[in-house]
Amino acid sequence: MSNTSSAGGLVLVWDMDSTIVGNYFNVRSNEELIFNERAVNIMKQAVEARKTGKVTAIFLLTNNSDEEFIKMMRTRLALKLGVPRVFDFAMQRYHPSRPFSEDPPKRLQDVAFMMNAIKKPTTNLQNRVFFFDDRGDHEIRTEIPSSHYIQISPPYKPNIKDATNFKPVANAIRAFGGGARKTRRRRPSKRTHTYRMFRRY
Repeated sequence: MSNTSSAGGLVLVWDMDSTIVGNYFNVRSNEELIFNERAVNIMKQAVEARKTGKVTAIFLLTNNSDEEFIKMMRTRLALKLGVPRVFDFAMQRYHPSRPFSEDPPKRLQDVAFMMNAIKKPTTNLQNRVFFFDDRGDHEIRTEIPSSHYIQISPPYKPNIKDATNFKPVANAIRAFGGGARKTRRRRPSKRTHTYRMFRRY
């Protein structure tokens, strides 16, 4: 993966259905939303890394057009992670910037639009984006490094074992988001060292 530190932080772009959540329903039914816990864990790491600027943005790019469901999912996910918001921008199927279609493509162009909308730089964007989707045929696959296209496999459903390889993004978040800062041990002064030698002998 290219070094992104000079151009900005990582940009995580998520599909919703069968990627973040495993069920879809009418929000008035008040059903329990079933989250993909492995995906949620990656988002938790990304939210922490966003505080340092090592993750610049977390986006939702979905071909679902149910705005009430999308809003409900975003609210419940934020509550689950204990933060005011997870996504910096959400783009649904019929967003004005996207081609009008029942199955509009997902493109790096869409990510650039969202970056501009939140006033973040798009320098070297293609090497900073990680994209998550249960489908493997979106246009963005040809526009970013192959290891940055994380295909949810199989499409997420409850009680089905997930074989998705999240290692590339987990490693990137650790590298650029960092873990706990290492503390340097202080050397004892010469005076202290002499005193210890005296006591020992």
